[in-house]
Amino acid sequence: MRAAEASAFRRGERSLVVMGDPTRIGDYPQAMDTYDIMPSALIDLISHRMNRGTDMAGNSIGKPTAFNVGCALNMAADDPDQEIKVLRKKLEAGASFALGQAIYDPARITAFRKRYQELEGRPLDLPVLLAIIPLNSVKHAHFMHNEVPGIVIPDSIFKRLEDAGERAAQEGVKIAQELIAAMRDEIQGAYIIPSNGRYDLTAEIVEATASVPTQA
Repeated sequence: MRAAEASAFRRGERSLVVMGDPTRIGDYPQAMDTYDIMPSALIDLISHRMNRGTDMAGNSIGKPTAFNVGCALNMAADDPDQEIKVLRKKLEAGASFALGQAIYDPARITAFRKRYQELEGRPLDLPVLLAIIPLNSVKHAHFMHNEVPGIVIPDSIFKRLEDAGERAAQEGVKIAQELIAAMRDEIQGAYIIPSNGRYDLTAEIVEATASVPTQA
């Protein structure tokens, strides 16, 4: 993250505005999805009203909030033009950083950035923190690929996990480490989501990443 970006990111509290995953992939798949306000509208409410001391109706909330508002971003979306259209609304509403969906093919990030510049006429300068989800088995990879919206896992990764056999979890750690290294110049940070409580594997990824020298 560049110095100016880091300084802006540190000021105030952080809030992340996302739609949330469909209930069908959660603990209560029979529950109904309810959407009272779209993410871009909520971002606007926080950035342009609450941070200025008013609520949605324009009434005073007393002391203004001081949120840096983040949004969700899927740089591997099947329809990048639509994703960019939605992102444009979020940026106009006041989003100052994004948490990206996990990506297992770094080339998709490069393609997304290129398409963004083609459509918007400028590079994407929004700080993006990308999700890293270590895969611990072929079954886990199939679940992520087939059941989690926005996740696409290349055949080459399935083969690596299959070839690893009982050491699939360790291969998943290696894949995660390689992804972080490959995407260092494309993103401003990453956050790791442990799989099935395997915090030990997460620690291995952090340790390996921390030992890699950063460029000035």
